[in-house]
Amino acid sequence: MNFHESADRDFSIQFCEYNYSNPDYDQIYRPNGSGDYLFLLFKTPMKVYLDKKLSISGENACILYAPGYEQHYKAVHRFRNSYLHFSCKADLKKQYGIPLNTVFYPGNCEEIDACIRLLHKEHIANDLFSDEYEYTLFQQLMITIARGLKSHQIHGSGTEGDSLYSAFRKLRLEMLTNYAKPWDTTELCKKVSLEKSQFYSCYQKFFQSTPHADLLQIRMDKAKNLLTNEALTVQQIAQMCGFSDFSHFSRYFRKQVGYSPLQWRRKMGEPH
Repeated sequence: MNFHESADRDFSIQFCEYNYSNPDYDQIYRPNGSGDYLFLLFKTPMKVYLDKKLSISGENACILYAPGYEQHYKAVHRFRNSYLHFSCKADLKKQYGIPLNTVFYPGNCEEIDACIRLLHKEHIANDLFSDEYEYTLFQQLMITIARGLKSHQIHGSGTEGDSLYSAFRKLRLEMLTNYAKPWDTTELCKKVSLEKSQFYSCYQKFFQSTPHADLLQIRMDKAKNLLTNEALTVQQIAQMCGFSDFSHFSRYFRKQVGYSPLQWRRKMGEPH
């Protein structure tokens, strides 16, 4: 691939493999690195040498080698991984918070692997706008890794913590997708099998917000969008956004936006 150039970045993929198996007990040893970045997702336990010190990584461990850093790892038995060799001028540690030359365990390895699969497919296809698409997928990969690291920091590496965080993410997505539904605390707590106090504590910890605040925000955003459609009455919009009481809708809207719904509609209808 050619370098994709812009004012603030140079990026290219040298090689990419998804779910690739080496021979059992295989070893990789590059004393001076590979001349580029190397991101690895280990799917089997590995012996990893960092600064000449040996550590044994478990399954779903990751490492991002910086250019010029020694790459030395060996399979404990079976050798299976997904990986990406790439060049990039961006400061990945600063931009995404991904540690360099360190084994780490993000909480979303399946999502990370899915990103590598898409990159691998696009890199091989070399289709129309392939450079641009590869860079977009690369950014998606970096963001997915960063989110996985964040989830790991929030609840640690335990299976129970991973499962609870995943359940809350799924519930929050369901709630915000179906924002017009009359959600109540009892139903939310039941979906993750927690008492009310535990539920709110976990929600705040995971998302730095509350279900009520998140729902209100997305309903207000939708209402502002619908108010630009003058074929709808304000009362219809209130119902479509999940407000059964029009006076509550008007009060919340004014508090959040600074205008009444009708004032907002007139303001948006004015020529710019």
